[in-house]
Amino acid sequence: MEKVVKKYSSFEEADKADVEFWRSASVQQKLEALEAIRYTYFRLMKADIKGIDKVVKFRKLHDKEES
Repeated sequence: MEKVVKKYSSFEEADKADVEFWRSASVQQKLEALEAIRYTYFRLMKADIKGIDKVVKFRKLHDKEES
């Protein structure tokens, strides 16, 4: 997912832009964002992420085969 920085004149305007962004995002983009958040959380918590990495790699490989 591409990172974009925007400047807003109010919090309300920024919140509306966030809602519109997530409404227009595809399911795949939402899942990728969720995985990035989960991965960061597990890294911060110093959890064993090897198992999670295996699942993510398997899922990505599986998705490529279906395409």
